[in-house]
Amino acid sequence: MKTRIFTTVITALTSAGIAMAQSNGGSFADFRKGLLEGYNSYRSGVLERYDQFLDGVWTDFEQFKGEESDPVPKPDRAPTVGDTPTPAPAPKPAAPVAATPKPTPTPQPAAPTPAPVPAPQPSSKPASAGNYDFSFYNLPVSVPAIDVHVTNRISSPRDFASQWREFTSNDHARRLIDELSSAADKMTLNDYLRYELVTAYVDSRYASMPVSSRMALKHFLLVGMGYDVRLGLSGGDAVLLIPFKQTVYARTYMMVDGKKFYVFTDKSIDPQAIMNMRISTCELPKNVDTGAPMDLRLSGLTLPYKPHKYDLKFKDITLSGEVNANIFPILYHYPQMPTADFARSTVLADVRDDIVSQFKTQLQGKEELDAVNSLLQFVQGAFEYATDEAFHGFEKPYFFEEILYYPKCDCEDRAIFYTYLLWNVLGLENQLINFPGHESASVRLSQPIKGDAYVHDGTTYYISDPTYIGSVTGMCMPTYSRENPGVDYTYKNK
Repeated sequence: MKTRIFTTVITALTSAGIAMAQSNGGSFADFRKGLLEGYNSYRSGVLERYDQFLDGVWTDFEQFKGEESDPVPKPDRAPTVGDTPTPAPAPKPAAPVAATPKPTPTPQPAAPTPAPVPAPQPSSKPASAGNYDFSFYNLPVSVPAIDVHVTNRISSPRDFASQWREFTSNDHARRLIDELSSAADKMTLNDYLRYELVTAYVDSRYASMPVSSRMALKHFLLVGMGYDVRLGLSGGDAVLLIPFKQTVYARTYMMVDGKKFYVFTDKSIDPQAIMNMRISTCELPKNVDTGAPMDLRLSGLTLPYKPHKYDLKFKDITLSGEVNANIFPILYHYPQMPTADFARSTVLADVRDDIVSQFKTQLQGKEELDAVNSLLQFVQGAFEYATDEAFHGFEKPYFFEEILYYPKCDCEDRAIFYTYLLWNVLGLENQLINFPGHESASVRLSQPIKGDAYVHDGTTYYISDPTYIGSVTGMCMPTYSRENPGVDYTYKNK
């Protein structure tokens, strides 16, 4: 059974590792040997001794309230050229006003109405042909009906240590790591969605078990997949502590060994109660490989297809096609990460390629500035504005594909969509930028124009704001004309 676990841990690394080994003049045999040695170190350092850690010293750690991505609220409606501005508090030299004529926006078409987005509800189905069937965001998943013994009553560190020993000595428990990893591979799930898949399986398969018993199995499976997931205890209730490569906003976290570990509880626990929980976790040696943090960025999802048609139009530009509606429930409550990581992620590459192709065809032959402004005003006019709080009831940044589904979006969503198009349709360097309470964009032009601009690393970027309705490139909202923007992400040749 050791071979199965080894395969699970290295699968995600193999493709990149082969290329790296070849480019450095090494052989795949050398690369594989290195991976095997690294994994054996991980096993001997953590997996085979984790029961000792669980049976050892547990320490209380201070909890911190989740950080806010931007404490300044967004405006209730999209500002329009000609609005009376609210002056910014910090006086700075004002940028010149753009001399480009102001266009008159035409009425927006009706936006598509999204189907209700269901919360993920694990559902148990009878096993068929030796398989266990469960639901992952209403998508059917089938794995072998593996019998793993989960202890009914777990409340103390000693109980968790004993349960870990049972899992490690159980070939079925070891095999389950491999089977769930294989199911995740088929859907090309990223690290975080593998956690969600493990949660869906355990909460379905062992729905009658207490929370702590299910958490013990989730912990074992995720550590077995190679993640540095820790088990926390608050009284007799267990929680999972998960580190990420990115900052996660609006989620309680603890500092353990100098790293942020975010608190994940069972769905039955009120999120507001987490801050009042006193959570302890076991100490792990600092000189061993404890596993990897999870990456929130997405590099594509491969899911059963459910078509959702979109049809957008503004002035002489139209955009229409289909997108796989099965992505939307999965992404609806996705953790809040930095805006740059939403921009860097890809959910459906084929949808993006089709959109880029449509825009290229319709903008072909236009002068650079004319093409930029046509693209800009399409994004301004084709989508209805609403803040996340007003439309969703919580902060909900969109991935690029989500703007094609929901009938309303805010400045952040428009800026992510627009900057991707500037780079991939027009090939223009640009920046995703932020002001207090506002996400915007800027673009590098081949010829200078009169207008609002700033210099970053020796390059001039002109404000090109997809939420400032009726504006053209070189026009900054008067509210921010004296503000220096922060740069979230830059599209440019590396």
